[in-house]
Amino acid sequence: MKHRSSKSNPRRTSKKTSEPDSADQLAKDLGVRREDTDQFNRSVNDQLSDDQVVLSKPQATVLPPPGREMVGSFQLNQRGFGFIIPDTPIEHGDLFVPAGNTGGALTGDHVRARVIHQKSRGGGSKSGRSPYIGEVIEVIQRGNQCFTGNLKKRGQVWVVQVDGKILHDPIIIRDPHAKDAKEGDKVVIEISDYPTDDEPGEGVIIEVLGESGQPHTETLAVIRAFGLPGQFPPEVIAQARAAAASFDETTPRSNREDLTKQLICTIDPPDAKDFDDAISIDRFDPHDQDDGAAYELGIHIADVSYFVTQDSELDKEAYTRGNSAYLPKKVVPMLPELLSNGVCSLQEGVDRFCKSAFVRYDERGHVISERLANTVIHSAKRLTYIEAQALIEDDLRLARKHTRSTPKYSRALIDKLKLMDELARLLRQRRIKDGMITLALPDVELVFDEHGFVVDATPEDNAFTHTIIEMFMVEANEAIARFFDRLQVPCIRRIHPDPDVSDLSDLRRYVRVAGYNVPDNPTRIELQQLLNSARGKPAEYAVNIAVLKTLSKAEYSPQPIGHFALASKQYVHFTSPIRRYPDLTAHRSLDACLEHAGNDPKGGRKKKINLQRLLDDPRCPDEQSLTETGRHCSSTERNAESAERNLRTFFVLELLSHKLGEDFEGTVTGVTNSGVYVQINRYLVDGFIPVNDLPSHGSGTDRWRLNRATGALVAQRSGKTITIGDQFVVRIATVKPAGRVLELAIVDGRPSKSQKRSQPRGARKAFQETLELKRAKNKAKSTHKNNDINKSKSKAKSKKKDRRKRKR
Repeated sequence: MKHRSSKSNPRRTSKKTSEPDSADQLAKDLGVRREDTDQFNRSVNDQLSDDQVVLSKPQATVLPPPGREMVGSFQLNQRGFGFIIPDTPIEHGDLFVPAGNTGGALTGDHVRARVIHQKSRGGGSKSGRSPYIGEVIEVIQRGNQCFTGNLKKRGQVWVVQVDGKILHDPIIIRDPHAKDAKEGDKVVIEISDYPTDDEPGEGVIIEVLGESGQPHTETLAVIRAFGLPGQFPPEVIAQARAAAASFDETTPRSNREDLTKQLICTIDPPDAKDFDDAISIDRFDPHDQDDGAAYELGIHIADVSYFVTQDSELDKEAYTRGNSAYLPKKVVPMLPELLSNGVCSLQEGVDRFCKSAFVRYDERGHVISERLANTVIHSAKRLTYIEAQALIEDDLRLARKHTRSTPKYSRALIDKLKLMDELARLLRQRRIKDGMITLALPDVELVFDEHGFVVDATPEDNAFTHTIIEMFMVEANEAIARFFDRLQVPCIRRIHPDPDVSDLSDLRRYVRVAGYNVPDNPTRIELQQLLNSARGKPAEYAVNIAVLKTLSKAEYSPQPIGHFALASKQYVHFTSPIRRYPDLTAHRSLDACLEHAGNDPKGGRKKKINLQRLLDDPRCPDEQSLTETGRHCSSTERNAESAERNLRTFFVLELLSHKLGEDFEGTVTGVTNSGVYVQINRYLVDGFIPVNDLPSHGSGTDRWRLNRATGALVAQRSGKTITIGDQFVVRIATVKPAGRVLELAIVDGRPSKSQKRSQPRGARKAFQETLELKRAKNKAKSTHKNNDINKSKSKAKSKKKDRRKRKR
């Protein structure tokens, strides 16, 4: 586990396996510009004053060692142990808390722990283990008091088995009927007495959601469990309604560039409801242009800041939500639909206000210049990804099949789409040359039936139009970042730090097993070369997974760290203000910049005065305020992603619960000393195989041990290995959708109808359990059928007697 900080953090570049970094080396590693060196050194000195870093020798800056106690956020593992992510980063990273030392702490709790030094754990660069462990002595603040789960009766006691893996033991409910709950209901509970190592927890039901297992109920349960917001407050709806009503054909637009006559279109998924970006493009003869430009790309983003007034109730609610949450079959929006699906959405055939970035390129796709403006546009066409790709390839039949609007396409529209394809390929080629990381990992779309249950999964379409929009949005985000950078205006950046040194050592181990090598501190280009060398080979998936695990988590911060994966020195999220609050803050800052400085940051005394007014403008928050906003939005984003992943897992596991005993192809995604995680390729869900159920080779049993040097599990007798990326056929052994539990068993050979071949213990056990389950189901069906037959016979006899009575 890694501490994710929204601050510039020396921990990112401190080398655990080599000498500490000097402040100058840290500045170089973080990409600090020469003109910013003084400010960076002041920042390091501030952290020295706050004991966030220490000097281990002259000019060497390192993180401090742990003291006698540690305060931080707790993460509980389902096996009983946990980790504390310290509030103040330390030299040894997160603190391991053994089972029995957790003090009843749960995931998300803020705790205080005693730090214990254990010489037996080793420590240092050779062992790769910290010599410190923790013992939780106080839960300072609970991360969550409300949980969702299934209400059950065990003897005379009512309990709730909490969803997921946060609480393993059920919570006792003393009065389940206070909310008219019944057995089998999904309920929300508030814990009054938290469980300890000796006593179970107790709680009360505060809401009944409905019948467990039903899609609507389970969706609502995830919303409650992750604290996602519900309906908008009345005052927020009232403001949204007023803002929407204020926009019509007579709304003043004299201060905006009129682009309504230009050919502009949107390209989005077929089920999209809010359209926050649109594209225009032009091609020139470079010899006819003063700057030698060959292309001008226009990226037009919905001007949400026009409708959402700063510090209004509408704005405060958007900040609290931080972002929209996209759950399967359900969106929890950041803004009321009156705006997000209405006047803010760049719908086809209507005028809409935008903030536009115009970027000019040479013939190789290099940026020549950029210009920003407030505009009004009139989208000529709403296209889907596959529809646009079909038009680029001149397949009108396929385009009409995938349209969500009138299937009429002008020659001018098709020519513009082909021009977009041409420029996007140049941009992608340039970025790959600069070191952009491109992972080849599969993705699937879940298929739902009319009742909301998942019935299948299909591979996501691979139309290049996805990449076209991705490349153009990246260009817009960089253009905005460069603009703020030139004006030296603080802004919330989308940062993606360089990989952690310890993660890189893990990567080297994994790829070495797959037959590849990487340097000690690989550059982006060297990482991409690694990915390219594995493309199309058996180890491709393993290498891609290993690189993905190496990459840090992107987050929001005003620190100018850059975006590692995109090979971008300056990056600001600007293109989705309908669904991301940081984008909305960027729009407001842009308004202030255009008002006070225009597009040209250079100038004399008057310009300097205007720039000072700009920095004093409330639409341009200071760095401290932006840091807090970045932390908050990073947190809400992670929470929304976790909720989406959690509900998606439930839906897939519910489907697999009807496929016990069936075999699927899978890929190893994780290896531990207790077993392996295998992802089912068809559904992209991970299941666990305990080490005791792994196959033995030949006669007798075999013991599997984790080789920490290679990251592989090794059979002690046969020498067989299992590592990330290995492919197996696995059998569905145990499925518990409510607990998000999937256990698998490895099956020797390919899937087959014959079950008589030699199989490992886990597969045999799963098959036997499945047979017993199927026998029980068949017996229940047979009993039910016999009962129905007996009822029918009884009804027939009764009718026959009635007819006889009537005849008499």
